[in-house]
Amino acid sequence: MPEVRKKQLVRKQITVPGNLLRACEEFNSGRFFECHESLEEVWQEEGGPVRDLYKGLIQVAAAFVHLSRGNYIGAERLCRTALGYLAPYRLEGALGFDIERICRDTEDAYARTRALGPERIREFDISRRPFYTFDPARLAAEATRWRAWGFDEAGSPETRTITVAE
Repeated sequence: MPEVRKKQLVRKQITVPGNLLRACEEFNSGRFFECHESLEEVWQEEGGPVRDLYKGLIQVAAAFVHLSRGNYIGAERLCRTALGYLAPYRLEGALGFDIERICRDTEDAYARTRALGPERIREFDISRRPFYTFDPARLAAEATRWRAWGFDEAGSPETRTITVAE
């Protein structure tokens, strides 16, 4: 039986822009689980109005984890719930993300998932997926607007120490 490594709590320093940039790079290169983890580090700390934005982006990433594994039930559910979490941010976007575009691409993935059904889900073309980008130039104003965790009152990013299980 393989040895099970017990996770330990580790303290690490992050910045929200650093995690957002890393999450975009991970998602866009098909490392969906890693994207989920990078976003989750911020989501767990965020208590304000953009918490659901992070949750929606995390769920899109998790849906693509399921799609890459051929898991219809998980992919269908997570695409659907992600769209619900992202809906309030569609019109104006948030934190420099074009949420409307991400939602349109996720709706396309959702429709293709449902069309394939559980029997043919392994035929899903994973290359047709949303593309995660955010505009760093808009981040300071957006952080102030949303009173986002990890930024000072002027919208400048702060280095924060978090605790994660690794």
